Amino acid sequence: LRDRMPELDVHVATDHTGEPVTALLKGKIDVALLTTAEVPKGRGLHEAPLFADEIVFVVGARHPLAKARHVTRQLLESEPLITGNTPPAEARWFHASVFGRRRPKLQFLHFALTEGIMDAARAGMGIAVLSEWVASQYLGQRDLRLLRLPSGPLRRPWRIAYRGEAEPAAERLRAVLLAEVPSLHARPAE
Repeated sequence: LRDRMPELDVHVATDHTGEPVTALLKGKIDVALLTTAEVPKGRGLHEAPLFADEIVFVVGARHPLAKARHVTRQLLESEPLITGNTPPAEARWFHASVFGRRRPKLQFLHFALTEGIMDAARAGMGIAVLSEWVASQYLGQRDLRLLRLPSGPLRRPWRIAYRGEAEPAAERLRAVLLAEVPSLHARPAE
C-alpha cells in the first residue's frame, strides 16, 4: 500500500474503536474496518465486504473443558466469558449468533488487552472469546486449548467503510487486506 501511495498518511485511531461509524460521519477518520456496526445509507459513506473470521473459545489446559471436543451453549452459560471491551453491537451479534432469541444471563470478565484475556483463560478463570487469528498467536505452548461450537464455525463478517473522498485509498487498502486474510484457515466472506 505504501509503495502504491507514498503520500498516504496512515494513523490507526484506536480511540474510535467503540463508535467507528460516528467517527466516519464526523470526519474524524476516513476509513474504518467494521464487523457489526451499521453504516447508514445516504450519509456519504460507502462500504464493501472484506472477509469473515471465526470466533473461537479458549480455555486453559487445566480447565475442566480442556479435554472437551466442543463448547456447548449451556457451558457458555455456566462459565465466565473472558472478552475485551466489546462494543454493544458486537455483543448483540454474539448473543444472537450463539443463543438466537434466548437471552441467558451471562457472566463476563473484561480485559483491555489480549494478553490479559489469554492469561485469565490460562489461569482457568473462564472461557476466552476471541477471533481465531488472534487466538492462534497464543496456542503453540500447550497451555491453552481452542474450542468451537458443535454447530460449526461462528463466522463474523468484516467490512471496510469509508468517506467518499477516501475511496482511492480505501479501495487499495481493501485489496491489500483481501490478499492477506487473517486466519488459520482463510475463509471468504459470506
